Amino acid sequence: MSQWHLSLWVLMCSALWILDCVRPLAAQVIPDNTLPAGERSQVSGNPNFQIEGGARRGGNLFHSFQSFSVPTKGSAYFNNAADVQNIFSRVTGGSISNIDGVIRANGTPNLFLLNPNGIIFGQNARLDIGGSFVASTASSLKFANGFEFNATNPQSAPLLSINVPVGLQYGVNPGAIQVKGDGQPFRLTDELIDTRDALRVPANQTLALVGGDIFLEGAILKTAGGRIELGSVGDNSLVSLTPVTKGFFLSYDGVQNFGNIQLSQLSAVDASGTGSGDIQVQGRRVSVSDGSNIQASPLGAGKGGKLVVNATELLELVGISADGYASGLFSTAYSRATEDAGNLTINTQNLLVQDGAQVSTGTFGAGKGGSLTVNANNVQLIGMSANGEVNSGLFSQTQSTGDAGNLTINTQDLLVQDGAHVSVSTYGKGKGGSLTVNANNVQIIGTFANGTSAHLLANAYSTGDGGNLTINTQHLLVRDGGQMSASTYGKGKGGSLTVNANNVQIIGTSADGEFPSGLFARTQRDATADAGNLTINTQHLLVRDGGQVSVSTFGQGSGGSLTVTANDVQLIGTSADSQFSSSLFADARSTGDAGNLTINTQHLLVRDGARVGDGTFRAGKGGSLTVIANDVQLIGTSADSRFSSGLYTQAELRSTGDAGNLTINAEKLLVQDGAKVSVSSQGQGIAGNLTINASSIRLNNNAALNANTQAVNTDPSIEQATINLHSKDLILFRGSNIITNASGENVTGGNIKIDTDVLVAFANSDISANSTDFRGGNVKIDATGIFGTQFRDALTPNSDITATGKNQQLNGTVQINTPDVNPNNGLVELPANFVDRSGLIAQGCPANKGNSFTITGRGGLPPLPTQALRTNQTATVNWVTLNPQEQRNISVGENSHLGRSKSPKLEVPQISPTIVEATGWVINKSGTVELTALTPIPTHTNTFNSAIASGGDLPIVPCPSQAAAIQK
Repeated sequence: MSQWHLSLWVLMCSALWILDCVRPLAAQVIPDNTLPAGERSQVSGNPNFQIEGGARRGGNLFHSFQSFSVPTKGSAYFNNAADVQNIFSRVTGGSISNIDGVIRANGTPNLFLLNPNGIIFGQNARLDIGGSFVASTASSLKFANGFEFNATNPQSAPLLSINVPVGLQYGVNPGAIQVKGDGQPFRLTDELIDTRDALRVPANQTLALVGGDIFLEGAILKTAGGRIELGSVGDNSLVSLTPVTKGFFLSYDGVQNFGNIQLSQLSAVDASGTGSGDIQVQGRRVSVSDGSNIQASPLGAGKGGKLVVNATELLELVGISADGYASGLFSTAYSRATEDAGNLTINTQNLLVQDGAQVSTGTFGAGKGGSLTVNANNVQLIGMSANGEVNSGLFSQTQSTGDAGNLTINTQDLLVQDGAHVSVSTYGKGKGGSLTVNANNVQIIGTFANGTSAHLLANAYSTGDGGNLTINTQHLLVRDGGQMSASTYGKGKGGSLTVNANNVQIIGTSADGEFPSGLFARTQRDATADAGNLTINTQHLLVRDGGQVSVSTFGQGSGGSLTVTANDVQLIGTSADSQFSSSLFADARSTGDAGNLTINTQHLLVRDGARVGDGTFRAGKGGSLTVIANDVQLIGTSADSRFSSGLYTQAELRSTGDAGNLTINAEKLLVQDGAKVSVSSQGQGIAGNLTINASSIRLNNNAALNANTQAVNTDPSIEQATINLHSKDLILFRGSNIITNASGENVTGGNIKIDTDVLVAFANSDISANSTDFRGGNVKIDATGIFGTQFRDALTPNSDITATGKNQQLNGTVQINTPDVNPNNGLVELPANFVDRSGLIAQGCPANKGNSFTITGRGGLPPLPTQALRTNQTATVNWVTLNPQEQRNISVGENSHLGRSKSPKLEVPQISPTIVEATGWVINKSGTVELTALTPIPTHTNTFNSAIASGGDLPIVPCPSQAAAIQK
């Protein structure tokens, strides 16, 4: 024989030997001899194995195998007695069980299969049993009496009379469980899918896979209303078993470390049925991808079951299938369901949902959707599917008559990013659920490539009312096009949006500039129902770079109210392209009326083109705007001067609705550098009224308070386009104006009412109530002092007070009330009876006789020589205290002892200040305006600008150079 033929013969023999050795290991059911003689398992047939014998203990039957594997198209048939309740089988050899055929049993017993080395179910693996099926890589089954049916130490204990097992005891490195199949996408209909291509158990039974790591690759696990348990545990774990009506409930209290569970390739874990089943998944890291899904949905009259996923480290839901099915967790009441769907609960350290994956509860029928609750340290919802058609996120929605369930997120950190959604919206007659987020940090950021915003939603799209959206957090950040919305698009009322936070930041727009970041509670186009309210309670609110907070109405329904309660509120700037102004607004853009806007804060800053507004663009009425603050600063315009910073209640061009009123109650109001406060009307509706109650009002550098109007449909009995100012001091500087001008045929100028201690206007700063085409308005000023401005018949380059009409006959009125000065005030009444001075004058004053001479000035004489002069009716000058040297110089006589003689100490009475007219004013170092009776000499330090910068008060005090006071 040649060397080549010899080598070929050896190779062929080796291959045949290997095949002969592998075949029985891959597809054999071989009993062992660990059970008592006469009670050992008996196996016949191949590839269809018939299993008989075993150790019978009451309703329990025990089998023990050296290997247990079922070949493709083969079977393993437990030919048990009909009254057997539980079949316990263990594999004591060292091989993995490969099951690619059918496992059968007589009657309805529960079947337990233990193999510590691992179990693999192939694509053709099936179950044909009447009870529950528990496949485990535990080392033993534990019973209540202490007995263990042990697969790793099968001789450790005798078999005793026992009942049901109480737990699965795992050893070191428990084997994995793997299930392969062709997969099944997320259920789209309410049909009971009764496929045989699955590992399935009957209704009200449990299918449990509990081992080390669990791998489902295209696997289908099913029960029509039973219970499915997936558990992955670590070394030396004890999993408790508790009998329930649906088989067994597994408890993991005795587990310290968990393993990993992976679902991929369209794997489906489905407990849906006429009455939905329950599903519990327990592991360290649980991953669901490639369109794989876990679902427990009611399909008929029965109530939905619970779906609970516990992942001690991470629950990861990623992507969609090739044909567009989302990976995820689902609990849905389908169209023929009359009962409610069950609740879906996630407990994990970290939840990641991305690339189109979803977690969803909802209803397509009369039954209510279940609640969705997420308890996690960190929640990240990111992006959409690659094709841009499926949003990643958390959903609790209704598309029929049943109400949607509530959605609650309890977490330290929530991130919703790049088109991902959290939604409790309604698309049918049913009401939307409530969305509640309890978190330390909430971030809603960005848009997907197709422009879809990251979004928190509680919208009403049909006839059902929308649910409420509530955020309780320390820090809320909405930026780069992210949005929160509780709006209505149909006949259903919109829900309310409430934010309770320490810090709220609304920043910027989407990358393409199409969508502003923001919070919205709106009535959208074609909606007939009212929008809900939007409330922000925070220490710090920042809206910048085009971010918005809005309660607008675009339909027939009324807009909700917007209320902000904060320690400080800052609105700054516009979007990069100046398309959007950073703003808070409540406006009417259709027939529905706008809601009211209220800001309660210590500090309000609106600058660089940002705006706070409440107005109307169409037939709906604008709401009122109220600001209650300690100080309000409105500064500047946008970089392109398109937007003036300010507060507005306006009826815009071509509108027919009336504008609302604007009220500011503040200690200090500063408007400067082109900023405005406006209640104007450019449409047919009447302008609102502006009322400001403030200790100090400063307008500087082209600032304006205006109530301009073009409205012709005015009611003379209703005050409109009126400015009411109540202040201690009102100062206008460098082209700043207070105006209620009117234009248009038969449009009367508005009225201006000013009640102030001091009115100052310089550098062409005007107060005017003019009308270019009709009658001028009325100006009434009550002031203690007015400086720098005066009434004129027409505007001049100086500071003016005007109320001109189309012609002199149509001029309005200007009434200026200042206090009159009585020339008799301050005069001193002289004594009527004079004394005989001859007896009061000494004829001589010799110093050597102890006499002394005291000068008392113009103070007169006291009643007694030893008393001080006290009368208040006598004009005096202040006493001057001389220094010792001066006293020595004024002593009289030659003897030194005469210089030491003491005159009586006189008390100088205080003079009541006389009242004279103020003729000037100065600003002291603290920024306080002081009225004086003399024209002050200008200095380089006391300037008006310094008063504006320091925000000082304006009391009326005596001029330091004159003993006189100005009193109101």
